[in-house]
Amino acid sequence: MTNRMSRIVSAGKDVLRQTGQVVRTLILLGLLIALGIGLGLGLREVFAPLLPTWLASAGGGKAAETAAGGEVNETGRKIAFWKSSMIPNFVSPKPGLDPMGMDLIPVYADELAEEQFVTLSADQMENIGLRTTTVAQSDAERVVRSVGRVDYAEPLLTDVTLKVGGWIEDLPVNYVGQRVEKGQPLFRLYSPDLVSAQEEYLLQVQASPGSRSALGQTAFNAYDKLRYWDVPEDEIQAIRQSGHAKKSITFRSPRSGWVIEKNAFEGMYMKPGTRFYRIADLSKVWVYVYVYEYQLAWLRVGQSARLTLPFRPGEVFEGKVVYIYPHVDSRTRQIRVRLEFPNPQMHLKPEMYGDVEIAAESGRRIAVPSDAVIYIGAEKKWEDKPRRAGFAYVEIEPGKFEAREVVLGEDLEGGKVEVLSGLKDGQHVVVVGQFLLDTDRKVKQTNLAMFTQGSKDQMAPATPPSDQGATPHDSMPGHKHK
Repeated sequence: MTNRMSRIVSAGKDVLRQTGQVVRTLILLGLLIALGIGLGLGLREVFAPLLPTWLASAGGGKAAETAAGGEVNETGRKIAFWKSSMIPNFVSPKPGLDPMGMDLIPVYADELAEEQFVTLSADQMENIGLRTTTVAQSDAERVVRSVGRVDYAEPLLTDVTLKVGGWIEDLPVNYVGQRVEKGQPLFRLYSPDLVSAQEEYLLQVQASPGSRSALGQTAFNAYDKLRYWDVPEDEIQAIRQSGHAKKSITFRSPRSGWVIEKNAFEGMYMKPGTRFYRIADLSKVWVYVYVYEYQLAWLRVGQSARLTLPFRPGEVFEGKVVYIYPHVDSRTRQIRVRLEFPNPQMHLKPEMYGDVEIAAESGRRIAVPSDAVIYIGAEKKWEDKPRRAGFAYVEIEPGKFEAREVVLGEDLEGGKVEVLSGLKDGQHVVVVGQFLLDTDRKVKQTNLAMFTQGSKDQMAPATPPSDQGATPHDSMPGHKHK
């Protein structure tokens, strides 16, 4: 019994000893924390005046109070007001914390005074990759692009027909696509009418020997009858020299080219006026393109045109505009334009498709790269016509940029756009980095709007850093206590 009591007393002493150690540790830790806080506040009071205003204002120390009270920081820039970086439209005349507990940031008066300007240092311009180009007047070329279809040149098409009926006895040219030369035999035709005309001609020649002029009126009419029926001259002379009528007459090709249509077969009876062949000369071809109504004002007969084919990369065919059709397609609202291209190598074949560019000179105009313009989706009146509007940033001095409103004309070749107003020769316009400049300018506009609204509402007081009891609603703009 005595031993048991001794063990209980010993255990109680161990518990008390351990509890005392924990208490002493907590007290020591608390002293260290208090010492650290005190040391930190002391260092802040000593070094805060040496820090930038925005950094010193984070804790609401004396430096922050000095800057806010005098409204001028160490660099001499006047602070207009303080704003929240998290809550839109939350402004305060003094530094402190916003309702979310975030430090307010200063807005300087010079930024508000130059709302349309953006100033960057050389390092900032290099970091964002800012690039400019010089505005200059130059020869602006407008190019109309379309897809063209190659076709036969209609003046170089020839139909082979006869004015007398008969049967085909021989057909040397007997398939479509065959090449023929001018004067080459095409077919031989037997016609009773032709035989009768030959006999009549021979009788008249025998009755009136001599030259043609001495044949008399009757013989002259017989000769013309054969010519009117398209009997070749050499066939007539052969008939006269032989003194006998031919059963069949040979007819020859009226031009060189390719047979693109054939309706004649050996042994077939052909009625007068029936088309035997259609022959096409491909030394020149036509190319048809379609353009939209607004492009019509750019086109003129005689303008140069370029044609490229997908299967012949790098080869360019040169032609010209020869006709602009006088009507508009009612379904597509497009106008057909006819181009003419020489085809000495026969590379252009009917029914081919190719890419066509028609160069339309537009004179000397002020043009800038399209990337230099920030489009605002609005229109401006220019010479009683609605035109696109936008902004471009002009470098008025090194590192200082001004937003200029520009009125735009037509899109030009080379990724450029015509500028009707807003820019002049010799100015430097930003082509890379303009969106970052525009963002900075809009931030300034927002700051000015907040400053103006805050002045009307006498601005919301910022939450002091030491005020632990304030609620976010106590410092919201426009909040009124009941």
